[in-house]
Amino acid sequence: MQDQDRNLEVQHYRDRLGTMADFAVAQLKITYDDWYRGLKDIQTLPPFPALVARFPKGSTFILISGDGVQVYPRRPVLFIPARSAPSRSLDRAFDAADEFELREHRYDRAIEALQPLSMASATRSEALLRIARIEYKSGNKRASLDDYGRLSGENGLNESGTPYALLGATARCRILEELGLKQEALKEAEVLRTALLDGRWPLSREAFEYNWSQLERFGVSAGPPPQSSMDFALTVAGLDDTWQQAVKSPEISFFGSQFTPGHTAPITYEATANRLIAVVLPRDWVQEGLRLPHNFDDIRCNVVPPGQHSGAAITVTRSTSIQEVGGDLEFSSTLPTPDASAGRTLLLVGFAIMLIVVLGSGYVVHRAITRELQVAQLQSDFVAAVSHEFRSPLTTLRTITELLAQDRIQDESRRRQSYVFLDHETNRLHRLVEDLLDFGRMESGRKQYRMETLDAFHVVRSAVSDVGENAVANGFRLETNLDLVSAPIRADEEALRRTLRNLLENAMKYSPECRTVWVEGMIGSRHVSISVRDQGMGIDAAEQQAIFQKFVRGQAAKKAGIKGTGIGLSMVRQIATAMGGEIHLQSEVGVGSTFTLVLPLADD
Repeated sequence: MQDQDRNLEVQHYRDRLGTMADFAVAQLKITYDDWYRGLKDIQTLPPFPALVARFPKGSTFILISGDGVQVYPRRPVLFIPARSAPSRSLDRAFDAADEFELREHRYDRAIEALQPLSMASATRSEALLRIARIEYKSGNKRASLDDYGRLSGENGLNESGTPYALLGATARCRILEELGLKQEALKEAEVLRTALLDGRWPLSREAFEYNWSQLERFGVSAGPPPQSSMDFALTVAGLDDTWQQAVKSPEISFFGSQFTPGHTAPITYEATANRLIAVVLPRDWVQEGLRLPHNFDDIRCNVVPPGQHSGAAITVTRSTSIQEVGGDLEFSSTLPTPDASAGRTLLLVGFAIMLIVVLGSGYVVHRAITRELQVAQLQSDFVAAVSHEFRSPLTTLRTITELLAQDRIQDESRRRQSYVFLDHETNRLHRLVEDLLDFGRMESGRKQYRMETLDAFHVVRSAVSDVGENAVANGFRLETNLDLVSAPIRADEEALRRTLRNLLENAMKYSPECRTVWVEGMIGSRHVSISVRDQGMGIDAAEQQAIFQKFVRGQAAKKAGIKGTGIGLSMVRQIATAMGGEIHLQSEVGVGSTFTLVLPLADD
């Protein structure tokens, strides 16, 4: 009896964790969406303080545009993405100096010709560099050393894209070493090392790595650059690649997420043809996003790899559609776990629950005996699938409703977000109920179809638009490739849209890695083919026939914990058959799946 009582305590303990886990995941999604909306509002750096306050402490903002790379708070960028150096025309300003230096070898006259150019802003940097070079060629290394030093204040780039100040710094190290001034050369090289680590100059990766390797030559034991600095520079380079795609497709806004090298921190970005804005979230951003009520201060959350746990005695694990989490959320409590002692009240409650379970089990056994085995099995599958679909949103709705009813959400903006979430979850439950009712009509033969002549590709575009907002919110991209001519068919528009939405939602649901779904349409001699293709989990060949039966789901989907009722593909097949068509499947585990709906063209 004590063991049974303890089991009740453990279940109560676990249910409390489960309730708060569902609420926390919902709140995390609301908070993350608010961060993403705030990111879209950032146009310049530094952002307005009110926008910065919306993000977790320790976030880093990156702005990439035609003006270069900006980082807030300031953080060195060792190298920047390569850009084509702007072509500069120095006209004929240096012709006279070149004539004296290169043909006549009259170095003094060449320096005289360069002196006026060193006073003009347009030619100053190049003139100083040439004067220093000529002094060195003529053997006057001391004068050359001073002239190269004058380049330290220059901000421009030469024709090959190299900063004049960097050319001067490296030349001074070399000349000091040649003059035997080892200590001065070492000090100069240390200054150069600090400048490289501080990202003082806009260097390409090749230029940075070359100049870093030269430090050893000047006596500095530089070693490899700090890994964190290299990772950040590579992060900027990757974001720049994304922005370049947006520049090539100005009509499209690119948005999404990724991780920094080494999977250490998540990045969210939005890219247009004009600029890319990104935020690098701190490692503990999940903890800040989980704003739990005060009476749940004992709840702790950890991010764990899928299928693993931290080792706490009692935990509850939840997956989330937020890719940046990088794993599952495991919830535990700092309260003591239940022991074997139990109160009399709990014992009585245990007896009552046991009695209910026994009576209920007897009723189920009686029903199983009096009805056909197949019907009983279908009922069991139906209850299991639907209860699984209903439990999570109902628990979340109950928790948020209680918080609102008890006025425990004080912040007005968070209250509005809670109402929006309630509306979203209510609509989701409504669609699920409608699907179940419609499925019941199909099974009983009472479903009525309103056949009319439609353009199949117009319906496809409408279905893609229906799921487009949800796809974007979850980081997916839908690509369509339809024949340009119309495809007249006889069909029920609502039923056909439901079929296509089901295929699109399945493609996104079972694609945890690849975030693109392809929709293709082709017209044959007598039929039109509409294909929905993904690069997701794929379906084992042994299951490809069975999954079109009601309540049947693939084993891989069950093991991955992906929710579903098991009636979607059964509805798709019934609708396709009612319209005189067929549904075909091509799939390979780990490669992806292609569902093709084939419908007859309408007679002319």
